[in-house]
Amino acid sequence: MLSVENTWKEVRDSGVDTVIVPFSAIEQHGHHLPLGTDWFLADENARRLGERLNAYVLPALAYGCSREHMAFAGTVTLRPTTLAAIFEDVVESLREHGFKNIVVFSSHGGNWILKPILREINFQYPDIIVVWGNGPLADDGEEVPEDIHAGRGETAAMLAVRPDLVKNHESAPASSGIVGQEFNDYVGMDKSTKTGAWGVPAEGTAELGEERIAGNVDHQIRYIEWALRRVEMLRSEGGATDR
Repeated sequence: MLSVENTWKEVRDSGVDTVIVPFSAIEQHGHHLPLGTDWFLADENARRLGERLNAYVLPALAYGCSREHMAFAGTVTLRPTTLAAIFEDVVESLREHGFKNIVVFSSHGGNWILKPILREINFQYPDIIVVWGNGPLADDGEEVPEDIHAGRGETAAMLAVRPDLVKNHESAPASSGIVGQEFNDYVGMDKSTKTGAWGVPAEGTAELGEERIAGNVDHQIRYIEWALRRVEMLRSEGGATDR
């Protein structure tokens, strides 16, 4: 494993082509854990990955997108666009030095902006591979999504809404997922699926579509009305920082 404790010559001459790039956050963790919890955990996770993969391990970026925690003293947040720009700059630096495989993960769920940027980087730079640090092991039999795009669900919905635009779905080939959905961010759906669809279009029916749409709308109405009332109530109450 290599880290920032090594010299530049040691990194250059090592032949290592894999880098671990961890992201984290400085944010409140209640009364019992430190503000740096995500940071400490990201660094440890990265170190263990680096040892197993013989990779160059970067220090975890301490700051992330933590807007929802800003009422708590000591929290620091970045704008999503700032985090995205940092991610892109880090990858461009590593690419310039010849690293081919870049493994990214975040110990903080609020750094969701990293995933769409990861996708953009993979398509912008086909000479490197940038992967997320976890996902289902499809070749080991771990479950992958069955119906996410133009399969049973979307076909059924379109049969209920605009059947005139659905073409021969009964004979459309099944195109179940063969890898995890995150592979769409690595190689695109032309390579992660057989046809561009992900699911079984022939299983879609107008009845199923109408049932799902009606059920979704009913739930959406209930949620929207409840959420609006709940937000107003919570905004009028004292928060955790007032206690």
